[in-house]
Amino acid sequence: MSKNKISKEEKNNKPVLTDNELEKKKSKKTKLAISCFVLLLAVGVMGNWYWENSDLSNKVSTISSAKEKILGEATYVDATTEPTTENQYFSSARVDRQSARDESLEKLQKVIDTAGESEDAKKEASEKISQISDMINIENKIETLVTAKGVNNCIAVINENSNKVDIIVDVEDLSDTVILQIKEIATSQLGCSYEDVTIIQSN
Repeated sequence: MSKNKISKEEKNNKPVLTDNELEKKKSKKTKLAISCFVLLLAVGVMGNWYWENSDLSNKVSTISSAKEKILGEATYVDATTEPTTENQYFSSARVDRQSARDESLEKLQKVIDTAGESEDAKKEASEKISQISDMINIENKIETLVTAKGVNNCIAVINENSNKVDIIVDVEDLSDTVILQIKEIATSQLGCSYEDVTIIQSN
């Protein structure tokens, strides 16, 4: 009877693990957790690599860039509408100035080429051609130096006597400092006085 009771009690009780067995069980769980962590890390790294090197990433980037460019186009067009108009104005003024100069040079050259003209007339025509050439060079220098001072655009027109100049500038704030700088440039290049320099604001 006692033996049967002991055997039943042994069957009902769970087996008791030794310290060594407990350590092994804990070690297995730790190794399993580390293995899972390493596996997840590897999956994340591979997924990132695939994203960076696949066409999908490029396609998403291209779509984003395209949207940004399309959104920016409206602002860009609106912003350049006014400067484009100003550029057309200055381009047109330069063409008109050059046409007038070409016409004058053509007339003077005819005087030189005409056999019936006197030597004095030919000499005078030659001097005027040289004068116009000098005027063109001075105008170009004035325009280059004025724009170097921060003026958006500029056109200089010297009169026939080469003693006065009109300077049209594309600048919003025509301050006293800017006016003084422009007049100093014009007087040094043309050799005229401050009163002979007229500055006109285009806008």
